[in-house]
Amino acid sequence: MTDSEELSGVVLSREPAGERFLRIRIFDQTSGVRVALFRRPIEKAIKAPPPDLFDDIQCLLHHQPSVNSIPFVRDFEKVHTFRELAVHPPLFLTAGEMARFYLTNGSHLLDPAPQLKLLRTSLEALGRASVPKVVLIKLYFCFARNEGLPVRESWLAGLPEDSVASALLILKQHVDQVRVDPERINQILLSIQNWMNGETELHV
Repeated sequence: MTDSEELSGVVLSREPAGERFLRIRIFDQTSGVRVALFRRPIEKAIKAPPPDLFDDIQCLLHHQPSVNSIPFVRDFEKVHTFRELAVHPPLFLTAGEMARFYLTNGSHLLDPAPQLKLLRTSLEALGRASVPKVVLIKLYFCFARNEGLPVRESWLAGLPEDSVASALLILKQHVDQVRVDPERINQILLSIQNWMNGETELHV
């Protein structure tokens, strides 16, 4: 492995790693979930604070000689930030559910690139959604479909007839145009979560 590596993706989590660093997990377009160390902003030499949750970033990693060591970030740039999520708790909570889903399922994907594109479009859609959980249903459905799972043939076809009609509206319409009873949305969301947990290797 080379000493340096470029990384491009969305920040899923950040936590302290000692006094000088933050351990940040990023969903990258080539390798899925990655871990990197960012210097904390308490050091005077740091020109910019580390990225926030859900920031879309590009960064340059420096690998240490030790095989199992976590790489350090030499330099990074914020490509996009979703500030609106921080000021609207329902949106932030839904984005958090997305992040947890990617952290749980994003380490062993054959092709992470479509799933990164899905994550980016889903985070962007949250700001326009009439009901944030609609975005979550769409994300779960598309993630499973991208992985080649029979989500339409198994989960959607197995719903009660009235729920199928509502699910199709959610999946086909733009997020700001969906007009489905909130209780029905909750039922559909729980249904696809149960299907994933019971019928696939994905976990919610």
